[in-house]
Amino acid sequence: QLIRLSGWHPPEFAPNDPTLEWQWTQKVATLSLRNPKRDVTFYLEYDARNDLLGGVPQQVGVFCGDARLASFAADARSPTLERIPVTAAQLGGAEMVELRIELDRTFVPAKLPNVGNDPRELGIRVFHAHVEPR
Repeated sequence: QLIRLSGWHPPEFAPNDPTLEWQWTQKVATLSLRNPKRDVTFYLEYDARNDLLGGVPQQVGVFCGDARLASFAADARSPTLERIPVTAAQLGGAEMVELRIELDRTFVPAKLPNVGNDPRELGIRVFHAHVEPR
C-alpha cells in the first residue's frame, strides 16, 4: 500500500462521475511503502496538460533514493498507464521505501489566461499509483 507523503494536493472527483478520482502532484511528489524486498512493478496512471505548457511535455523522473528508476515525457492528455520495473536492489534494505516523482516544470492555472483562478502549483494528474510484486 502506497502512502502519499509530500507534494500531493487533496483528492478531487469528476463532477459527472464521483467514482473518477485523482490527485495533482506538485513539482516533487513522494510516496512511501513497506519494502517487499523483491522485484516489483510500479504502476502510475496519469495525464498531463501540455496545452497549458506551450505544447511541450513535462519531463518526469521516478526515483528511489538517488536511483533513477524511469523517466518519460508526460504527453498523455487522457489517463495513461506507465509500468516501471523496480528491482529489489533498487529498493534497498530499509523497512520503508520512498518513491519520488519529479517534474521539470509545473503550472499555476491562476497565472494563465482563461484557465481559471486555481492558485495551486500543478504537475501531473495521478489517477492511480500502485506497486505490485513481480
